[in-house]
Amino acid sequence: MRFSRIAVIYNPSSGRPRERQGAIAEFTRLLEAAGRTVTIWPTEGPNHATELARQRVAEGYDLILAYGGDGTMNEVLQGVVGSEATLGFWPGGTANVLAAEIRFPSRVKEVVRRVLAGKTVDVTVGQANQRYFLLMAGVGLDAAVAGSVDPWLKKRFGKLAFGVAGLKFMWRWELAPFRVRISDEEEVIGRFVVAGNAHSYGGGFQLTPRAELTDPYLDLCIFTSESRGDYVRYALAAILALHREMPGVIYRKVKSCRIESAAREDAPVQLDGELVGTLPVTLQAIPRALRLLV
Repeated sequence: MRFSRIAVIYNPSSGRPRERQGAIAEFTRLLEAAGRTVTIWPTEGPNHATELARQRVAEGYDLILAYGGDGTMNEVLQGVVGSEATLGFWPGGTANVLAAEIRFPSRVKEVVRRVLAGKTVDVTVGQANQRYFLLMAGVGLDAAVAGSVDPWLKKRFGKLAFGVAGLKFMWRWELAPFRVRISDEEEVIGRFVVAGNAHSYGGGFQLTPRAELTDPYLDLCIFTSESRGDYVRYALAAILALHREMPGVIYRKVKSCRIESAAREDAPVQLDGELVGTLPVTLQAIPRALRLLV
């Protein structure tokens, strides 16, 4: 596919601003030399990337390239899903799970080659209530950790900040129960659940190892245990994707499911690594809802 009009949307305050500016300048120069139109759009605050993406789609841009982390990608996704435009992801954030999933490079010249090659694939998009996700939705443990990450530590030390937040959560150990309803199956009381649209999760874990972006289903992994020790064992097993058959783990491929609180306090919800709110939430798979640059 040939991309003629390319919009790059990025967060100017994240990562290393000087390096990012230099990379963007080189990217623009190389693509303009190849006869393509490139415009750069810095974000000004939360959810601005969504607004920018919607505007560029309406203006007829055929490639919307999110430059940053999975959170930036998720914001841009909201403005591109369901349109004729292609979403691209130039990894420049902390985890970059999507880049690992599709093996997308970060070096400028390699990114330019991918853009010029124009290879795309139609993928499934997950929907959580009114918001979309491309990688995963999490309820409970991971969402609580994502919501407690220190922004200063994240900017300065990257993935280490998630480790610190995880250790703090393990010390407190507060897992609110919730009800998971899957079509005709019996209701399950869960303590942590991940609905994966991709097998990569981040940090080396494979919580939904059978998931694929082109699969019309979501892979649902429900953990029912309350034991801190069990979750340590689950984490170790998930590195090699060996957790699915362990006691206290339920694994299904689903079109949709409903998750509601079973306690006074509603469990938190994260999408693509970013905290977005609390229960209740309805999750569903929308096949072939997005064209993705690979």
